[in-house]
Order: sequence, then C-alpha cells, then structure tokens
Amino acid sequence: MRVAVVQHRIRTHERMDLAAMLALSERASEEGAQVMVYPAVPGLAVSATLMPAFMHNVEERAPGMTIVSAYGASNRSGPPMAVPTVLGRTVVLAGDDCIDPELFPQVRAQECEALVWQFDAEDDLQAEACLELALEATLTLAPLVVVVSVVGSVRGIDVHGTSAIVHLGEILAEGGEGEDLLIADVPASSKAPEHGKRLPEPAPILRQRLAAHHGTKVRVDYPSDLS
Repeated sequence: MRVAVVQHRIRTHERMDLAAMLALSERASEEGAQVMVYPAVPGLAVSATLMPAFMHNVEERAPGMTIVSAYGASNRSGPPMAVPTVLGRTVVLAGDDCIDPELFPQVRAQECEALVWQFDAEDDLQAEACLELALEATLTLAPLVVVVSVVGSVRGIDVHGTSAIVHLGEILAEGGEGEDLLIADVPASSKAPEHGKRLPEPAPILRQRLAAHHGTKVRVDYPSDLS
C-alpha cells in the first residue's frame, strides 16, 4: 500500500491552501499513491462549501486515491475510538491528545492498526520528540503511525512541521522544514502490538508542553530532565 502524506505550508488565504493541497494530491497520484493523508488546515474545517468542493476536485484529478483526513480529531469527545479506514482500524488524534500518556491505555485498548496524529509542534525540539514518540508507539500502540502537520507562520499561526510515516520502529518517510509530500510503501496489514509491552513515555519536552497547557507542573526525578 503506497501512502502519501501532505505536510502543508499555510497560505494567506484558505483558497490558496486548497489549491496547494490539490497540486500535491495530483503529484501523489502520479507517483502511484493509493492513500492520501491530509492535515487539518485552520479555517477550512468550519467551511461547509470549500472542503466538499476540494474533495470533489481530488476525486476528479487524483482518481483512485482514498482520503484519510485529520479533520474532526480536535473536536473529539469521550475516549479515543477506532474507525475503519483503508489503513485498517484507525485512531485519529490531534494536538496534545497525540502525546498524552493518560490516553495511551485507551488507545491500546482499541487494538488499532494505525494511528493518525495531527501534531502541530511549537518548536523544533517538540517536533523531534514527537517523532521519537511515534517510533515507540509503533511498537506498543499501533504498527503504523502517520504524523501529519501544517507548517508556517501566517494568519496568527506559528507551527513547526513534524510529518512522518512510521512503521514498526522504522521511519519510512519524514518531512523537511517547509511544505513537503511524503510517500512510502507500507505493508497492507500488521497486527496490533501485544498488550504486555510497556506504553510509550513522552520526552521531558513534551511533558513540559502538556503541563504548560494544563496549568500543572512536570514531575521529574532529576533536574536535568528539564534541560
């Protein structure tokens, strides 16, 4: 299964965002991608007209492509739930949910085959730590983790990209600093990891982010953990 991931650079207007993503979709189709994973682009999720028109254009100009999107993950209510996608049983998470260890037991209980993380890093250190966490997650939560992100500083948004396709402890594709299209061949199916394995542990930089967002303090064993 050939999977493509759009790492999208935010434009000054939503219609420009859609045009750029459509161009990358066409390129992915030309390179034989069967599955396209899109990030949730700010300003588009609330549009009742732009996204349906975009999806229709993708169907016409990138025929045979199956779409998996991170839209809606940020509005999740209740525990994480797996949904059927072409990637298999898939849990889609956004923001801090991707790195929150309190959710990991609930994610593993879903026995999913894939995770899609919409993680918009606040700096390069968070982006690197998220990728390391994704490597662990493919051995303990789901065999395939697709990290998808927007990048750029515009419209009051400042996001550092961290897109990647990770499978069973191996990075199959990783995005650069700006807009990028990631393509990788992923095995069609893999079993969910065994429940006996230790759950992944977010790095100190990610625990600091969680604490800052939740208004709490990070518990550390040694002061050097926060360096």
